[in-house]
Amino acid sequence: MNERGAGRKRKFDKKEIEEILELYHKGHSVSALAGEYGVSRQTMSFYINNSLAVIETDALDEEGMVVRSFAYWKRLNKIFNLSDDELANYNMRIDFMLDDKVLTTILADMAHERVVTYNYYDNPMKRAFGVIKNPKWEDFILFLEDRCMPRSRDRLKEILRDLHLDFYDPLLIVRKTGGRMAEDRRYLKITDYEVAHENL
Repeated sequence: MNERGAGRKRKFDKKEIEEILELYHKGHSVSALAGEYGVSRQTMSFYINNSLAVIETDALDEEGMVVRSFAYWKRLNKIFNLSDDELANYNMRIDFMLDDKVLTTILADMAHERVVTYNYYDNPMKRAFGVIKNPKWEDFILFLEDRCMPRSRDRLKEILRDLHLDFYDPLLIVRKTGGRMAEDRRYLKITDYEVAHENL
């Protein structure tokens, strides 16, 4: 049995994040750390890659962790016609940008693998999913892959190593690169919803 509570949804306090970063910089892989701390590789990679990011917040929890209030999340996503219970499940917002203009806003429910979108333009060429108005999870993953290198890319392992990733995951890659491509001026702005407690 994992004494750290493997399988439980958890958040790390500042001391734990510092410990994780120290181990990571000493050569421990994301996969090994995820196993040690009882979280998924994606969760561990998120904490490693975003631990020093400045996040707009409304509060700190009792352990001093940065959190986003639901009121803030609701204001940010008022363009979507979702009930509070529905909106609380969508824990990631991705704005598909062209220079300083938002083309499409995507809300992703990572637990249930669902997405909802809001397009700011009628022209399919200016939309994240083109003519698809109600994208499915598979469309979302293909969109992310389109904004990073393909799985079949030569020397993929070397590229992933340069990004400090030890496996291919389009979401983790675009978190690192912003989904920027050499051939266009589009990019992705990612905002995560984190709360201190389950009861909203």
